[in-house]
Amino acid sequence: MIIKRLSASFGRLVNETLTLQEGLNIIEAPNETGKSTWCAFIRAMLYGIRTSDRDKAGYLSAKTRYRPWSGAPMAGTMDIETNGVSVTLQRTTEGKLPMKNFQAVLTGTGEPIPELYPDTAGEALTGASEEVFERSAFISQAGVRVSQSPELEKRITSLVATGDETVSYTETDERLRAWLRKRRFNKTGAIPALEEKLSGIEQQLIQIEAALDQAALMRQEVERLKSRHQQLSDELRQCQSYESSRDLSHARAEYERVKAVYDNIYRELTRNGRAPSEEDIAAIRGDLKALEALGAVCQGEQRHMSDVKADHDNLLAVKQASSFSARETSRDVDTAVRLEEDIKKVAISHPVSLLLLILTAAFIVLAALLPDFRLYAAALALIGAVLLIRQMLRYRKLCSKLDALLSKSGAESADAMEAQYQSYTQLLDELSEAENAYRSAEKSVFSAAENYRAIRNGLSAKLEAAGLFSEPESAGRELARIEALLSRLAAAKAEVKASESFLNKLSEKDTADNAQDEIPAPTRSRADIETELAAVTARLEDMKGRYSMALGQVRALGDPVILGSERKTAEQALCEQTAQYEAIALAVDTLKAASVELQSRFSPLLGETAGRILAQLTDGRYEKLAFDKTLDASAQSKDEPVSRSVLALSAGTADQIYLALRLAVCELILPDNACPLILDDTLCNFDDQRAWLALDYLRELSKMRQILLFTCHAREARYFEGSTDVNKISL
Repeated sequence: MIIKRLSASFGRLVNETLTLQEGLNIIEAPNETGKSTWCAFIRAMLYGIRTSDRDKAGYLSAKTRYRPWSGAPMAGTMDIETNGVSVTLQRTTEGKLPMKNFQAVLTGTGEPIPELYPDTAGEALTGASEEVFERSAFISQAGVRVSQSPELEKRITSLVATGDETVSYTETDERLRAWLRKRRFNKTGAIPALEEKLSGIEQQLIQIEAALDQAALMRQEVERLKSRHQQLSDELRQCQSYESSRDLSHARAEYERVKAVYDNIYRELTRNGRAPSEEDIAAIRGDLKALEALGAVCQGEQRHMSDVKADHDNLLAVKQASSFSARETSRDVDTAVRLEEDIKKVAISHPVSLLLLILTAAFIVLAALLPDFRLYAAALALIGAVLLIRQMLRYRKLCSKLDALLSKSGAESADAMEAQYQSYTQLLDELSEAENAYRSAEKSVFSAAENYRAIRNGLSAKLEAAGLFSEPESAGRELARIEALLSRLAAAKAEVKASESFLNKLSEKDTADNAQDEIPAPTRSRADIETELAAVTARLEDMKGRYSMALGQVRALGDPVILGSERKTAEQALCEQTAQYEAIALAVDTLKAASVELQSRFSPLLGETAGRILAQLTDGRYEKLAFDKTLDASAQSKDEPVSRSVLALSAGTADQIYLALRLAVCELILPDNACPLILDDTLCNFDDQRAWLALDYLRELSKMRQILLFTCHAREARYFEGSTDVNKISL
């Protein structure tokens, strides 16, 4: 297969194109310009993107790492030539599945190629699975060292053994050991589980046998206790029959006694006629209580009437002792008030009279001094004197009338006289209320007396009808006696009924149980029999419970028949698993021996091929290489007698050894011109001299298969400057 053209939207590559040729292609580019991305893109176009891969701490899956920086979906095309046919591979993203859609068509025609499928296209084109491709033809600086894998082991086994690429010692050994672990691994696996199951079944069977033996003993004890319980029950019934016969005569005598007591009490009650009923007693008792209550009410009303009459008499005496007359007193009060008002008016005019007196004196003086005015002055003086005398006489008359009225009532003033009148009026109101209260009290006393007489007459009639004393005063004592007799009669009647019922039961039982004429006396007391019977009953119930629990334990332990069948099945399964384990162990040992033989066959072949390549890469310094099963290398130089581990060599030499190993693997297991060789900064740790040697080898190798050498150095392109058989590309 030859890659001719690449076009990618992948990681940092945004619709970029890379054109290649047959033979050796040197793609030169600085770091971080997409060399490793182009290598990853080629692998993705061949084998797709593992969508199940997940990001982890310190690790990014391919679907995350190479998500296009532009935000566009991941996609690309690759034009190749295989077996002389030009083919175009195309992968695009479907939803969240990058590079999921795959298409392979004839270049320029669009005609699909049915032999190429999305998951197997890479292996069909290169002749190697993805794991083998990554460990052989896909070489990066960080992954020069090759590691073993089941796929690579299959190819190597096919090379040196049968030619069957489906066989892997590691896978087969792991599968056989997994089968061994499935059957026995320390204390786990099918064999220990079966052994444990058999042990458990044996323990269950032993426990069931012991439980059955114990249950049998318990069953015997239950039967013995049942028999003893029956014996004691029969003995107790015989004792009870004897006691019933004896108690029957006692019951007859007791019945006759209580019947006689009842008859005596009944005769005492009916001595004066019929016996009063409880209803009669209750009615009479109610009337007595009502009569007693009404008597108390009558006494209370009588006392209230006496108190009201005393209050009325006191008020009447006060009225009669008073000298007031309602009508005269009212007029005198009005007159006194009016006189006081007139006196006040006259008293107000005294200053005017005094002024007239002063003016009269002044006129007299003027008359003496002025003879011409004597007549006028005398007239004025006379008028003033007349007015003054008239005013004084009227004042004295009013005061005299007022004093007469006050003296009549004994009051000091008209206000006091009015207050006495108000008190007299209040006395009259209180006397009127007292008269009304007295009349009401008289009515209440009369009504209570009437009710008392009516109830007393009715009570006398009830006493006479009941045959008791007709006087209510003595009815209480007679009622107490009658009630006592009724109580005794009821008690005696209850005793008669109980005694009669007990006698009837004993008679019926004696008739049913005592078929024989005479029942023998028991040999021991009933209490002893009942005590032993109770103990046996309790022991029997306890033993039944324990027996039921024992049977439950037996059922819980399982069915012996089923357990026996399970034991037989488990023994057969254990025998089969043991035989399988021994057979698988023998197969593991045999496979290990075969692996050692195969290793002894392929290791020299691989070491010889890789040694030949390493001699060319190191200009003959290292000639011999050896690899163990895990492909860890050791090398021997021509100047040293022994081999040294690759871990003891320089990083550049180690890279050269593992590059030789990868090239040897490609030579041995990959078909010529089917799988291109891709190297990503693989020569980075090589010095110039060994880099030239490696380039010379790659130039020769490119005649058989296409080689893509990605490098960040310019020395590789300069080394082939002027050469026409090397395609130099600068990104």
